[in-house]
Amino acid sequence: PVIRQQVAGFLEHARNRGAILYYDVNFRASHEHEKIKLMSNIMENMEYADIVRGSSEDFAILYNKTDAEAIYKSQISFYTKKFIYTSGSAPVILTVSTIGAGDNFNAGVIFGLLKHGITREHIDNGLTEEQWDGIIGCAMRFSANVCKSINNYVDNEFANAMQREMSDFIEENNK
Repeated sequence: PVIRQQVAGFLEHARNRGAILYYDVNFRASHEHEKIKLMSNIMENMEYADIVRGSSEDFAILYNKTDAEAIYKSQISFYTKKFIYTSGSAPVILTVSTIGAGDNFNAGVIFGLLKHGITREHIDNGLTEEQWDGIIGCAMRFSANVCKSINNYVDNEFANAMQREMSDFIEENNK
C-alpha cells in the first residue's frame, strides 16, 4: 500500500506503451492476515494484467478455492481471458476464451466427415477408430483455432488452409 500509487502509475505507463502485463498473484500464507486490506490492489493488478498466473496455494488463501475452472469463472474472467493455474507437480491449466469453440468444433466435425469421405453408409456400418480420430482431430483443430482470438470464428489463414486441404482431397479422389 505504501508504494501503490507509484506501482499503478508504472503499470499504466507500461500499458500505454504496449507492454504485455503478466501478473503472478504470488499470495502466500504469511500475508493471509492482510488479505482484506490488499484485495483491492490484487483486483487492480488483475485489471491491468493481460495474463494472470496463480497457484493453487495462492487461490486457496485468497478465495478458499482450488478448482481452476471455478476460480477462473468467479474471480479472473472478469479481468482477463488468459489465466494460467499451477498446482505444484500437477499439470498446468491454461484458460482461454472459448466463445465460438463449440460451434467451430461442430463445423470441424462436418469438415472431418467431408475430408475423410464419410458417408451415411459408413456411419450406419460403424466407423473405425482411425476414422473417428480423423474427424475429432479436425473438430479439435477448428475449436483450437477459434480459441486463439477474441472472435468466435476461425481466422482467414486457418480457413484458407482448410480450403486447400479440402481441394487437395477432392482432387485426389477424382483421379
